[in-house]
Amino acid sequence: MLDLQTIDIWQQLTVVIDAAIAAVLGSIIGWERDRAGKSAGPRTMALVGSSSAAIVAVGAVLGVDASFGDPTRALHAVITGIGFLGAGLIFTNRSGGTQGVTTAATVFATAATGVAVGLGFQVAGLGLTLIILAILRSTQVLEAVPRRGE
Repeated sequence: MLDLQTIDIWQQLTVVIDAAIAAVLGSIIGWERDRAGKSAGPRTMALVGSSSAAIVAVGAVLGVDASFGDPTRALHAVITGIGFLGAGLIFTNRSGGTQGVTTAATVFATAATGVAVGLGFQVAGLGLTLIILAILRSTQVLEAVPRRGE
């Protein structure tokens, strides 16, 4: 059994730092969504990123010393939880259209950023954030271009 008192203060501090980095990256992504007038703004995305980072970082710390279990379960828990949250963001409107799919996908992508940071891939997390922002910004420009026949 794992003795939780053996977990070094520096390991715990690393979890907090990773969560803070993921919160900043998540809030940047949320700022873009807020600017586009969508739900799930900076606070939501910061919480998604930081909690994802914290969950997998704690799982990684425990996985180093654990003689039981599987530390990758933390990844599965994040994916399941984010899927549930994302499903709550998707709505069908009265005209038969669907809304919230991009926001749900952005929540999932923000969780992936948090997972990367939580596992120690801070530069990859920053890179993912830039990719997410590029996708959200560039596709808005493309969506503004009128289609044929409109």
